[in-house]
Amino acid sequence: MASLKEFLESEAEKLRSEQAAALTERQEWIAAVERLFAQIKEWLAQADTKRILMIDESPIRIAERGLGTYEIPALTIGLGTREACIKPVARHVAAPLRSTGSIQVPRAYGRVDMTNGLDRYMIFRTELEPDDRWIIIEQNEPLMEWFDRNSFEIALKSLLE
Repeated sequence: MASLKEFLESEAEKLRSEQAAALTERQEWIAAVERLFAQIKEWLAQADTKRILMIDESPIRIAERGLGTYEIPALTIGLGTREACIKPVARHVAAPLRSTGSIQVPRAYGRVDMTNGLDRYMIFRTELEPDDRWIIIEQNEPLMEWFDRNSFEIALKSLLE
């Protein structure tokens, strides 16, 4: 039987390895969300020629099993007194069970929600390589679509109406 000292030394090695892996995965997830938000902000800039939207990017704190606690950006898009928030939920999530004839999702690599507090769209990261690929699902609808400019604009418009 190992002594307490031997046990703790063994656990220290495992913890160092787990923490390094968690840091790498956290950084990769944060970078993916930053790329998603950069794309969203580009679409917003192209659509908002009158510059009436208020766009705020602020960090939020997430505590996630296997990744620890980390800060990640969230977006708030305001139109007058209405607003929609786009917030990462987690990197480790279950894949959506819905599908269409053209989209099959065996696994998800993260989820970001778009909500106005009442209605919600869930955006799942479904591919990592060669580039991130995302799908969007309206909370109460059975269909999923690829997340692109058109599906984003439809979702945001419905949240801000």
